[in-house]
Amino acid sequence: MKRTPLYNIHMESSGRMVDFAGFAMPVFYTSIIEEHMIIRSSAGLFDVSHMGEITVKGDSAALFLSRLIPTSMSKLEPGKGMYTLFCFENGGVIDDLFIFMINEKSYYLVVNASTVDKDFAWMQNHIIPGVEIENISDSTAKIDIQGPKSAMVLNKIFDKKKIDNLKRFHFYFDDFTGTEIMISNTGYTGERGYELFIENSKAESLWERLMLEGAEYGIKPAGLGARDTLRLEACYSLYGHEINEQINPLEANLGWLINSDKEYIGRSVLENLKKNGSEYEQFCLELTGRGVLHEGYKVLHNGEEIGCITSGIYSPLFKKGLALIRVKRGVLSIGDKAEVQIRDKGIEGEIVKRPFYKFNG
Repeated sequence: MKRTPLYNIHMESSGRMVDFAGFAMPVFYTSIIEEHMIIRSSAGLFDVSHMGEITVKGDSAALFLSRLIPTSMSKLEPGKGMYTLFCFENGGVIDDLFIFMINEKSYYLVVNASTVDKDFAWMQNHIIPGVEIENISDSTAKIDIQGPKSAMVLNKIFDKKKIDNLKRFHFYFDDFTGTEIMISNTGYTGERGYELFIENSKAESLWERLMLEGAEYGIKPAGLGARDTLRLEACYSLYGHEINEQINPLEANLGWLINSDKEYIGRSVLENLKKNGSEYEQFCLELTGRGVLHEGYKVLHNGEEIGCITSGIYSPLFKKGLALIRVKRGVLSIGDKAEVQIRDKGIEGEIVKRPFYKFNG
């Protein structure tokens, strides 16, 4: 397995290590519930250096990206990022990603760890003159600080005015001990938080400084387990679960990303799906009976199988089972009852309005 620059810190902090996308990553340090709740109430740190980073530069950089995504590039401006997708001609999702615009000729992409090589190869296959792309994943560390007190921690290290004025989805470059660091007001938890990008050699010192300055707020390291429960409460998609090469954006409640008026890969299929609907749709299910929800469990309505769970958890905050489900279109509505088949027993749940947890910015 590969190791991130913070591997030794995880081991020293008694991180429970697992294989994730080919990396040795901490799934938790103390417990998923404890780490989840500290981020909902204060601040926590995630090592997400396994994620991929790709730079796109050149006179035709904006044109190149506009041909790869269904989202209008007009939503970007220097210092701002946006969430979007790479899709095949048939509408299936290659990956979901963030694009940060540095300037009109320079962009910074953040992609999933399990799809870095696939994404980069796909981009290379569609390259146009006037564009240079580089996979800088192996030389880049990424640390996320998330939670309502995350800004207070960063204010003790970086320019307070810049941190306080940094709007959601925006970013800027600062200095950390003589090295450039990119700080974005983004995250994957439903809380206000920041993603920090820096060269590998400074990852340990940045992590230790964040832990030191955050001590008065009770900051704790958090593993991938809490990252997953936090994102599901906020109803954020996870590649390989809510979206994949066989699931289109409409089936994952991501139709709002299809808004470009440019020619892009998959446009005719995606616009048709947005206009006429897809075979499946996504809902939020809250378990009213007792049980533990997992991906792949069957969802039934009036005794008929209509779909399955794409992600399921026991929510540390709401103290009940929550799930995102993919079901046949037109069968369910908000307020309807449905059953989840756990082993050979049907456990009752209710379709509720999304998200389970509203963004706390």
